[in-house]
Amino acid sequence: MPPLKEIQEALERASRILICGHEDLDGDCIGSQLGLYHWLAGQGKEGVVTSGGPTLANYAFLPGYEQAQPRVPEGFTAEVSVCLDTGSLARVLPGVKPQGLIINIDHHGGNTRYGDINWVEPEAAAVGEMIYLLLERYHRPLSPEVATCLYLAILTDTGSFRYAKTSARTFDAAAALVHAGARPYAVASAYYDNIHPDSVRMTGEVFSRLRFELGGRLVWGEITLDMYQRLGGLERQPEQLASQLRSLQGVEVAVLFHEMESGQGRASFRSRGRVDVNAMAGELGGGGHSSAAGYRFQGDYVSNRDRVLDVVRRYVAALPSGS
Repeated sequence: MPPLKEIQEALERASRILICGHEDLDGDCIGSQLGLYHWLAGQGKEGVVTSGGPTLANYAFLPGYEQAQPRVPEGFTAEVSVCLDTGSLARVLPGVKPQGLIINIDHHGGNTRYGDINWVEPEAAAVGEMIYLLLERYHRPLSPEVATCLYLAILTDTGSFRYAKTSARTFDAAAALVHAGARPYAVASAYYDNIHPDSVRMTGEVFSRLRFELGGRLVWGEITLDMYQRLGGLERQPEQLASQLRSLQGVEVAVLFHEMESGQGRASFRSRGRVDVNAMAGELGGGGHSSAAGYRFQGDYVSNRDRVLDVVRRYVAALPSGS
């Protein structure tokens, strides 16, 4: 059984709470963090949200987005740290060390269970859905701020309710959040209809250079450092681009590479479900879900990219021919 009562009691006892997220900000992480932050503030708790990476315009509409900060403020000591959507302590934002009792709430199957209390539910469509279930236990009304943040978390991590783990429970949570004040059109418009022209140009360059392999079952593309430098940097990175590559006809696995400064890079893996990209990423040192995972690397970009592709090709080639 999920340790919901144990988590509830730990949060009720604490007065100062650190809410940690992972590198490479996404909607489920920041939406869940801010949703929990607003709820705790409403109960008279002092919370700190840590979040890093570029400021992305399609999250800036979230209530309290300006509260997210890249490090723990000097002098703040938490009795409880809640780590959300974060598969291991190594993925917690660099420079942020959880304090006090650690509560680990996640839906990644490869989670290392690093918390003092672990609620890991791979069947959940989003951590935002899990946070809603937790808050539901209090039998207190949710504010529109809480509802908006959690709705965005669920919307983004389900691909607008399209992905395989979307369930009746997911829709029940979304409906309850709408009743509590989340406005579906406003949230979707702020997230999806706020694309910078440079992001479109970057997407165009990626699509113009796509490589199809293994009879079209594998597609991969890359955002090079030159592209980032010419087109506005990481703040202009296209959202959901790796998932768009997966949607191409005949593709089983899509890979999007990012070449970044200081010899860093990352790969985003997406699968239609017949290739376990979590296992694939785990072999490289990354992780995630069976249909969506990632891996960060350092060193020469091209050699790392080619090493990753060798592993991906092996997994895709293992699919039955003609399938």
